[in-house]
Amino acid sequence: MTTKYGEGDCYVAASRFLLMLGSGANAHLVHGEVEGQGRIAGVRYGHAWVEINGAVIDPSNGRNLCMNRERYYRIGKIAAAKVRRYSFREMVEATAQFGHYGPWENL
Repeated sequence: MTTKYGEGDCYVAASRFLLMLGSGANAHLVHGEVEGQGRIAGVRYGHAWVEINGAVIDPSNGRNLCMNRERYYRIGKIAAAKVRRYSFREMVEATAQFGHYGPWENL
């Protein structure tokens, strides 16, 4: 998926990762607003990742990043008010309804 800030596959990668885990994993797809680093430092943009058991798995752009949820939110300057969690079932239903992996809501 292309965003106005560059190339990214976060919505597709995170959704596919949750599909791979399956409905019994008690994991959630998360869409949120993060603050960029490096060449896009200070830029806020939509992003997607998976949360399971207090950890974040961010499979976007082939990184397969895994870290503690609190640390991930701190690094990305993620505000709880700018986050939407989807259960496995909600993710499947939204993908079918909208015909794409997200984002499905304005945060």
